[in-house]
Amino acid sequence: MMRFILLLSLSILRSQSIWIQDIDISTKKNGIFIKVRSDKPLTPDQVSGWFNESTSWYYMTLHEANGDTAQLEKARLTYPVKQIECVRAGESLQIGFRLATSVEQSEFYHSSDPPELLASLRFPLSEVLASIAQEKPPPPPLIGRTMAKRPLWIKGTYFIGAGLTGAGFLSGETQKGWEIPVGMGIIAVTYVAENFIIGKKK
Repeated sequence: MMRFILLLSLSILRSQSIWIQDIDISTKKNGIFIKVRSDKPLTPDQVSGWFNESTSWYYMTLHEANGDTAQLEKARLTYPVKQIECVRAGESLQIGFRLATSVEQSEFYHSSDPPELLASLRFPLSEVLASIAQEKPPPPPLIGRTMAKRPLWIKGTYFIGAGLTGAGFLSGETQKGWEIPVGMGIIAVTYVAENFIIGKKK
């Protein structure tokens, strides 16, 4: 008899309010997407959300909604969501998400077929940029040698070769002498030494 009353009460409760079936969480570079599936569509005036900076909890309140709180709290967690907590408050269902990061802005998108609510929680721009910087791959290695810095004498000989070559070109057609061939020769010898002699030793 008690089981029958419980099932009847649950059936009446479901018929009077929207039943939240499950929660799906996915993380992107710029924020978190929380998908809430229900048996009937949630309208924009039934949904509200806010982030508590002091506790790092994001709260979503679904008015005229209900669900199995214990089952909803078992939803698969993905970083930066660390914990889910569901509480019934009168005719509303409040779902809390404890986060490892802060939320700068939240938006809700509603779908009728299938009945789903998508909450988009956006990270602060500074955290997004920091994440991208950490994932940025290192620059490719230079051809013929490692990423080690050039020795000072290599830089010096390149500079001398370039200087002599430039001086030769600037001297004019009638005054071109030894500067250009010597400068080009120094650059060529330095290139060979750097890429084929020193590079092989390393």
